[in-house]
Amino acid sequence: MQHDARGLVVTIWNDSALEPFERAIRAFQTYRGDPLAALDEALSRDPDFAAAAATKALVLMTLFERRFADDALAVLDRHAAALARATPREQALGAAAALMARGQWQAGARELEAILVEHPRDAVALQVAHLIDFVRGDALNLRNRLSRVLPHWSREIPGYAYVLGMHAFGLEECNQYPQAEEAGRRALEIARDDCWAVHAVAHVMEMQGRVDEGMAWLEDRRADWATPDNGFAYHNAWHLALFHLDRDDH
Repeated sequence: MQHDARGLVVTIWNDSALEPFERAIRAFQTYRGDPLAALDEALSRDPDFAAAAATKALVLMTLFERRFADDALAVLDRHAAALARATPREQALGAAAALMARGQWQAGARELEAILVEHPRDAVALQVAHLIDFVRGDALNLRNRLSRVLPHWSREIPGYAYVLGMHAFGLEECNQYPQAEEAGRRALEIARDDCWAVHAVAHVMEMQGRVDEGMAWLEDRRADWATPDNGFAYHNAWHLALFHLDRDDH
């Protein structure tokens, strides 16, 4: 029996596959680098690594383009035997990905929430569910899903800062601006590269009309969020553009 960095049991036969798997999760959390490439590396070391297969399918679905749904289903089909021997949690991750790939987003979100009830430190289930809440406009769960799991996280657990960053965004989307800014700043004290937390605080400043402060916030942290390998940099750059537009600086 082997465990991931957050203490969750994983079905694995070659322990060397854990390192690229953890690298993939960090890339997913930070929006830096290519989590799919790291997951492919993990699966090349252990083709029966069920959690890596399910995670790859879920990450593909968070690209939110129809063309990747077939790729996600192909991954699940290719590793079906491994998933059949996996833990219930790993099987549920695969099931959530399959539901979403078939267009059943609400059912996929419910499957992920069921995982989080039993395994609140499942970083993949949590972030995928957060992103699904984002694209569905489910503001309450953007906040409440994180509120439910936060008591099970602490600074000693890898990825805690990114959980705080997601919670900050959920608080902002529920109009709890002071709490959102506090959570976002706390996340960034732990991990300066948390571009989702940068994004959450920028949202607060936009909503409160703090235009000059918002511009300074993004400009002063440009080295943290605007790196070439940051897939979320474009969105934060768009927020900076909004602040310029607020000042009629077209």
